[in-house]
Amino acid sequence: MAQQKQRYIYIDLLRGWAVLVMIEVHVFNAFLLPELREESWFKVLNFINGLVAPSFLFASGYSFVIVAQRKWNDYLNRTQVFWKQLGRIAQIWIVGYALHLPYFSFNKLTHITWEEWSVFWKIDVLHAIAVSLLTMVALVLLMREQKKYFLSILVLAGAIIFGSPFMYDRNLDHLLPEAIANYFTAAHRSQFPLFPWMGFVLAGGITAQLWVWWKEKIEEKKIFIRFSAAAVVMIVVSLIVDVIPFSLYPEHNYWRANPGFFFIRLGIVIILLATLWYWEKVYQSGKSLVSIVGSESLVAYAGHLLVIYGQFFNNHSLSFIIGKTRTVPEVAAMTAGLVVATVLASYLWHSIKNWSMFYARVLMYSILMVVLFIFFTKPQ
Repeated sequence: MAQQKQRYIYIDLLRGWAVLVMIEVHVFNAFLLPELREESWFKVLNFINGLVAPSFLFASGYSFVIVAQRKWNDYLNRTQVFWKQLGRIAQIWIVGYALHLPYFSFNKLTHITWEEWSVFWKIDVLHAIAVSLLTMVALVLLMREQKKYFLSILVLAGAIIFGSPFMYDRNLDHLLPEAIANYFTAAHRSQFPLFPWMGFVLAGGITAQLWVWWKEKIEEKKIFIRFSAAAVVMIVVSLIVDVIPFSLYPEHNYWRANPGFFFIRLGIVIILLATLWYWEKVYQSGKSLVSIVGSESLVAYAGHLLVIYGQFFNNHSLSFIIGKTRTVPEVAAMTAGLVVATVLASYLWHSIKNWSMFYARVLMYSILMVVLFIFFTKPQ
C-alpha cells in the first residue's frame, strides 16, 4: 500500500500546490485594495490564479479514474468499496453546501428571505467536483466496460466544453428551479457551473485512463512525454484558432466559457502534471508538506475558507470586517500566515489519521457534534 501512495505523490503535489495558491487567490480577492487590481502585475497574477481551479478539478478526475480502475469490479458489484466512494462524494457535496450557509445559526436561517438563501444555491468548486464524480460513477455502472466508459466520458467532455459558450450565461429560470439551474449556468452568479468546469474533471479522467492503458505497454516517462506533447499542441492550436476572425459561437464570456481558452488552461495543467511527475521521479521527492496538503485537500480547502469568510464575529466574517483595504505587502503577509496555518492543520490531521484512524474518527465526530450543537442552539 505504501508503494501505491508513493507512486502517485505527483497527483497530491498538483492538488497541494493548487490549494496553497488558492489561499493566495482568496486572500487577495477578499482584502486587496481595488485600485491595486488594475495594475499590470495583477493581470499576470490573475492568469496564474486562473489555473488553480482547473488544476484542482483535473486532479479530482485523474485520481478518481486511477482508483476506479483498481476497484472496477467493486463498483460494478456495489460492494462496500462502492458505497464508501459514494460516501466520500457525498461528504464533498455536503461540505460545499455547508460553506455556503447564509448564516451559521439554524434559528436565523428559519427567518430569512428567499433572496438571502440565494447564496446557498450558488455552485462552487466542491459542488462541481461532487456532481462530476457522481456522474463518472454512474457511467461506470451504465457502461460496465472500460472502453465504453472511456468513450462515454470523452463524448460528455466534448459536449460540456463545446457547449459552454451556449450554456454559460443562459437563463434557465423558465425550465428549472434556481437550485438546479445553477449547476448548468452562471446566470445567477454561480462560480463553477458544470459548463465548462465539469470538463476539467472529465479531462483528468480521460488522461488517467490513457495512463492506465499505456503503462502496460510503454515506460512511464514516454507516457508523460506524450501528455506534454499533446498539451503543447492543444495550446498552440487554441492560440491559432483564437486569431481566426470568425466564430461558430454566440457572444459569450471568453475567460469563462470559450473552448479555446479552456484548452489553453487544460494544456498548462497537463504540463504541470508532467512536471510534477518528473520532479517526483528524478528527485525521489516522496512525501512533503505540499503533498500532505494535497492528500488532505478537503480539510485545507474548507479550513482556509472558514478563516476568511466564516461568520464568527457577531455574524460577520474577516472579509467583511477588514474589507478590501490592504496593500500588497499586507495581503502577502496575510497569505503567508494562512498558508502556514493550513499546512500545519493538514499535517496534524494527516498525522492523527496515520497514527490511529479510530481516534481520528472520534476527533472528527466530536468536532462535528460541537459544531452542530452551536449551529442549532445559537440564537442569531
